Amino acid sequence: MIYVTERTPSNTKVANHLIAAYLAPHPPIIIPQIGQAAHEAKLTIAALETAAEDLAFLMPETLVVISPHAPQFSDFVYFYAGETLTGNFQSFGHSEVALSRHADLELAQMIIEGLHKDQIEGGFLTPAQEARHELAGNLDHGVLVPLYYLGQKIPTARLVALSCSGLPLKDIVRVGQIISHAANHLGRRIVLICSGDLSHKVNPESPYGSCPEGSQFDQEILRILSSGELSKLLTIDPELRDHAAECGYRPLVALAGAFADQTVQTKIYHYEAPYGIGYGVAQILPTPSPDKPPPAVSIPVQLAKDAIEFLIRTGQRPTYLNMLNMHQGADFTRALAPFLQQQAGVFVSLHLLGELRGCIGTTEPTTEHVVLEIIQNAMWAATKDPRFKPVSADELAALEISVDILGPAETIDSPSDLDPHRYGVIVSHGSRRGLLLPDLEGVDSAEAQIQIACRKAGIDSHEPILMQRFEVIRYY
Repeated sequence: MIYVTERTPSNTKVANHLIAAYLAPHPPIIIPQIGQAAHEAKLTIAALETAAEDLAFLMPETLVVISPHAPQFSDFVYFYAGETLTGNFQSFGHSEVALSRHADLELAQMIIEGLHKDQIEGGFLTPAQEARHELAGNLDHGVLVPLYYLGQKIPTARLVALSCSGLPLKDIVRVGQIISHAANHLGRRIVLICSGDLSHKVNPESPYGSCPEGSQFDQEILRILSSGELSKLLTIDPELRDHAAECGYRPLVALAGAFADQTVQTKIYHYEAPYGIGYGVAQILPTPSPDKPPPAVSIPVQLAKDAIEFLIRTGQRPTYLNMLNMHQGADFTRALAPFLQQQAGVFVSLHLLGELRGCIGTTEPTTEHVVLEIIQNAMWAATKDPRFKPVSADELAALEISVDILGPAETIDSPSDLDPHRYGVIVSHGSRRGLLLPDLEGVDSAEAQIQIACRKAGIDSHEPILMQRFEVIRYY
């Protein structure tokens, strides 16, 4: 396995009207009328009050609150409807404690249109639909508690409130990206509030019980937020999340999507678990650096990137001549020369915030040279992978691309001839054939490598197979 990281620069600049985001817990007990003194959570209250001062200084026009306690649907992003959004704490014995905000219907509608364009279901429900699902349309405590504190110094800021939904995580990432895109399109200064308690099982004080994973999950969230590497939120083990019994993870995944093309700085105001439930208060600010060029890419990856962007922005199939026209100059032409003299199979892999977004390849050369192989397979990876919807223009800036150029395959006799970090494997039985690239996350043994390749080919474990191994040069 050979990694190549030679770089050639490219330049993009993205404006962002998403001016900040906040993580805020939502325990009703910290509302004075409900919890009275609420001494056990007084540091959380103090942290929220400090965060509210910082938020007011930013002067946002609209607050967008994502709540895990808004009506949840597995295939639909619910938005609270109405020109004025209202709610109270009646279910906690205090109907007299009520909040209301003017809705930002223009922003909400643009977000909903963006979801529909991306084939994600979401929007407002009609009164009849609300009644059918036994919904009152009143703001839930996941919206009300953060709004009570963070919104106290900006009474004129409008509100968009929505659920975090049970959609796949990749769609939740897109929700965040669409929120940011809508703010940019309207030129609206918005702050995203991720409402969520962390683990409900941090220590024995919790009424839900406790487990080691509770504290482990909370510390992992705080570590990632402190690092500013929000894409790593997508790498948290699902079993760890499940054992931790959290309710703030999905709003944070949307946050990672919203800042996908930004570097960020974070401030952790406070964390505690006074009732065995993790309460974290944090601020996330974008830190654009217009004078600093973005990370550059190797020649094969630049080709793949250009081919995908050309296809998506023009709707036309990219050609070798198109690529040359995009990079006029002798340096680029010279850099291409070795690849014009080579034929090989090529795999192009796309990732978005740590998740696979598309992967298509050829095990053997199907074109005149590697340059055309890269262009063809990049185009297919972005639009023809049956596991995913085609890549959209909004995703281009955050798309991560790698290109594997395959060496010749050689037949092997047993799994002992494999090293999953060095060699890829091809298994075949009759006309069925499966391939797995080397050095993939989570594939640490030859047996696992062969099993996955067989599964991809539809080959049963009892059927005899021909095994081949190959090496690749991986470009970033």
